[in-house]
Amino acid sequence: MSATPSYGALGASLYVPATHPSLSHILSEGCHSARSLIICTEDAVSPRSVAWAVRRLIKELRMAPAKTPFLRFVRPRSPFILRQLIDAPEAMAKLDGVVIPKFDAHTALDWREVLGQTPKLAVMPTLETALLFRESSVIDTLQAIDALANPVIALRIGANDMLGAIGLKRQSGQTIYDTPLRSTIERLITLFRPAGYELAAPVCDLIGEPETLSREVAQDIAWGFYAKTCVHPSQIDVVEAHLSQALERQSQQVHNLLSRSDAVFKDGGQMLEQTCHSNWAQRIQALQAAQ
Repeated sequence: MSATPSYGALGASLYVPATHPSLSHILSEGCHSARSLIICTEDAVSPRSVAWAVRRLIKELRMAPAKTPFLRFVRPRSPFILRQLIDAPEAMAKLDGVVIPKFDAHTALDWREVLGQTPKLAVMPTLETALLFRESSVIDTLQAIDALANPVIALRIGANDMLGAIGLKRQSGQTIYDTPLRSTIERLITLFRPAGYELAAPVCDLIGEPETLSREVAQDIAWGFYAKTCVHPSQIDVVEAHLSQALERQSQQVHNLLSRSDAVFKDGGQMLEQTCHSNWAQRIQALQAAQ
């Protein structure tokens, strides 16, 4: 297992079902320009196929190259599946971490018991249960994440599960910010970011609507998301183009904030203050370095 990846290295993370017919090739060669892959044994795999998919995944990981230019993660369906992976160390050695599904204060203990076997394993808990509609539950979940011994790369937001919990699905032309989840996403940002956790933006499942995806990624960036889940290779270049262009656009202001001694100055038609904006500049600089 390699060193803990940085948030800025995730980029557009492509979800790949563990049942994918080209799994061996994808684990070895990647998929299109995805900087990170998440092999899923959870919602993307039917219950009757789970046992076979996990056996196959372990076999293919064992045969995969030790080093690749992209990151590899697995999303285990349950703590039991994670334990199976941990019990195959030659397979786990090919992973950069795991994505923990449906993580909240109620499920945390079961996951923590298994994760305790490998405290150096990097994790990305996914925030996607109905409990997260309540601020008190979000605070309890934050405390559960703080209690993890494992390094946390980022927290992923699972929008489809949360929409499903209230009997909704995204409609054509809707960004995630046009749905009732807008206020929930706001809450996750304002509670988890001050605590030091980065967040990855949720998937846009409108695969055939690149304009909707483009509008959503622009809003993601405005809200400080610099990693996003993708469910189709056609989405990767759209997401990556927005990320790289946004970081490039901000490079001059970042440079000025980090190099000038003025407490306040005008830059590009905006007032910049060291006390207010230096944290932003340092964060963007770190993201630029990870590109």
